[in-house]
Amino acid sequence: MRIRITNLLPIMLMLFLAALTLWLRIAMEAPGTNGGGHLRHDPDAIIDNFTVTRLNEQGVAQYSLAANRMLHFADDDSTELTAPQVVKLGAGPTVTITAERGTVTRDGEEAFFHGNVVVVRAATPEREELRVRTEYLHVLPEKNIARTDRAVTITE
Repeated sequence: MRIRITNLLPIMLMLFLAALTLWLRIAMEAPGTNGGGHLRHDPDAIIDNFTVTRLNEQGVAQYSLAANRMLHFADDDSTELTAPQVVKLGAGPTVTITAERGTVTRDGEEAFFHGNVVVVRAATPEREELRVRTEYLHVLPEKNIARTDRAVTITE
């Protein structure tokens, strides 16, 4: 019994197509993904020109946050802001923070401001206006703490 090359041709063609299909599948998959999109750092919400106000238990405004653009990321529940402006309201003088960009962690526990950060404490009958400039500011709004490890210019 002789095996002819013409009899093996369809089998070889099928093996070649199977190998080509496997190679294409491997080549087209994105590196480092395991099929789920939950590990990617893609925004799940984008909002332009918004303002949000946080209230305390009595319904009194504590602070407001406005920005040109907000990107929310579901993987780490963080929010990136473009041209943010935070205004602390309530008891004491009004404090306003502006920057080129900012990041807010989940539940608004921490905020990080980057690029031309300006903090302005409004004038009161006892004190003049206070203006602070820096390139980076880390804010803990619930504790009324703001800190930086960069150079600061204070004008009063």
